[in-house]
Amino acid sequence: MNMPDPIIPEGIPREELPSLLVNWHFGPKARRYMSRRRFAEVTGALGGMLGGRVLDVGCGWGYNLFLLRELGFDPVGIDIVQNDFPTARLVAEANGARLRLAGADVGSLPFGSGSFDAVTSVETLEHVYREDRRSAFEEIARVLVTGGRLSLSTPNYDSLVERGKRFISRNPVLKRFFPPMCYPTGGVCRADYHPYSYHDPLRREEIEELLRVSGFEPVSMRTIIFVMKNTPGLLVPLVRLIEPLLERLPGLRRLGSTLTVSARKTR
Repeated sequence: MNMPDPIIPEGIPREELPSLLVNWHFGPKARRYMSRRRFAEVTGALGGMLGGRVLDVGCGWGYNLFLLRELGFDPVGIDIVQNDFPTARLVAEANGARLRLAGADVGSLPFGSGSFDAVTSVETLEHVYREDRRSAFEEIARVLVTGGRLSLSTPNYDSLVERGKRFISRNPVLKRFFPPMCYPTGGVCRADYHPYSYHDPLRREEIEELLRVSGFEPVSMRTIIFVMKNTPGLLVPLVRLIEPLLERLPGLRRLGSTLTVSARKTR
């Protein structure tokens, strides 16, 4: 899905620009591709829906809200950390739009039951405190109409990338050479929890169980993206050329870096 990029207004001090905007959306070629691909897959999974209200969980600076508006949806964004909201509003204004944003925890949503036709979430689930994930899925189900869609992406627990991170986390010597966000966190007490520093991807089976107990029926679960974030720019076109094949090959496809999930609320 090829979508236009939003206009980013000039004059925003660089220190006020969100990290995801600077380091991913406008970052090196590999990161730019990975970021846009994830958003395109998540919003593209809503294909066939004729508009409707969509809640974007973990909206950050609002990129997915822009894509959803372009596709004819009426989006609302929430994020537990509101640091990026000023930039989100400036970007929206530069593109002739107004955003509805709320600082909220996905485990306690400030919306009535059946308020939305769909919920989207891009690379957010892994930052939700593990003990809160069931309530997060139950809250998402509550605010969805029956038959409503959930579309999300999250790091693939079985990917080469996450396997490497877990290996590093078990080797204190190696950990010294990588920043904290490079390996998963575990055993963090609630008092020390912060979503920006908490990275704990769930296994596919755990996500399937969360969907089941929350009243969802999986529509599709697939792994995508073999371009790694540090892939040199000159090699990105080559990896992208073979990526579709890798995503289809049994065995190999389960090693893709990103898991996309589409599900329908059945009760």
